[in-house]
Amino acid sequence: ATTCAAAEAERGDGSGGGDGAATASENGNGAVTGGGGGDSEEELRPALRIDEGESVYDYAWYPLMSAHDPMTCCLLSTSRGRPVHLWDAVSGTLRASYVGFNHLDEVDAANSVVFEPSGRFIYAGYERAVRVFDVTRPGRAIETRPTAATRKSRDGQRGLLSCLAFSPDGSGLYAAGSFAGSIGLYVDNAKAHVALLGGHTGGVTQVQFTPDGLYLLSGARRDGRIIAWDVRNTCQPVAEYVRSSPTNQRIGFDLSRDGSHLFTGSRDGCVLAYPLHGPPSEPTTLLSYADAVSGVSLHPSLPLLAVSVGERTFPLRFGGKRRSEGGEGGEGDEGGGSGDGSGGSSGSGSSGDDDDDDEEEEDEGEPQQGIEVWKFPQ
Repeated sequence: ATTCAAAEAERGDGSGGGDGAATASENGNGAVTGGGGGDSEEELRPALRIDEGESVYDYAWYPLMSAHDPMTCCLLSTSRGRPVHLWDAVSGTLRASYVGFNHLDEVDAANSVVFEPSGRFIYAGYERAVRVFDVTRPGRAIETRPTAATRKSRDGQRGLLSCLAFSPDGSGLYAAGSFAGSIGLYVDNAKAHVALLGGHTGGVTQVQFTPDGLYLLSGARRDGRIIAWDVRNTCQPVAEYVRSSPTNQRIGFDLSRDGSHLFTGSRDGCVLAYPLHGPPSEPTTLLSYADAVSGVSLHPSLPLLAVSVGERTFPLRFGGKRRSEGGEGGEGDEGGGSGDGSGGSSGSGSSGDDDDDDEEEEDEGEPQQGIEVWKFPQ
């Protein structure tokens, strides 16, 4: 089964750019989708499809991308057992590869990738290490920054570094989330961390700074909270925002351009909006789906919201009928069928009729997966 990662709005310069979105899926395909934003409803069709061949772990747009300069139209991707690839977002051709090697000199796949804000360097997260690549020098990393000496080390940040994010204030501060549940704060001119944050009960799957660079928000799998931190005083979280995330599926979130609101997906199929300023309040449910919302992304300049819907499903048979069990954590879909194993069908008939019933049930039980782009009212 295929799931969609968070849709990432094109980070153009705001003057004619930003009319595309990138998506990733577990079947190894990446897509750049154009269109959206019109007053009439239209189907989103991929303008470009990139085949990585393996499950895509992460991807990132070039931060200085502009639709007026084709040379800047590119994106990074990393997938299982492959080097970091730099793709041309116009033609879909491979521009360069950046290879990380482990202590046995074997190719080591990055779990996360991000461009440094100037676009000159690529930071990639591995197990207990961040590797830095020069964009103009494909091949080996120019620097390796260990985050912990060993897997059992009590010092430093352990585990797979699953997500990376740079502060937009130009200070060189960046955050690295780990599947071990920790968040490390680093600066680009030093190898050691400046702070190590905890608080999550599961592996961290996303970190993102507010536009002013003063606060960091983090989300994790099997943890129904998005935690906000003040990077000037990291002793305690400043706020927590609740969502449904009981499985291992990544559930993405995004911030408004002015940093006033938080938008997040949810395992229960809701798109939630939280105000970040003022006293704590209940979230506003903007959208509701029958399947999990795995990611949301706001357009950088237009009033558009991209929503990624879907989750991994497992076809199972109970009493000769087909059922689906959703979620990477093995949780069943609500209303997936009656408890007597009949799958919700009734009556008797020939075997041919039963086959027809099975086909109808499979059609009705098809999970909702895809990308939708919504326009906020003026």
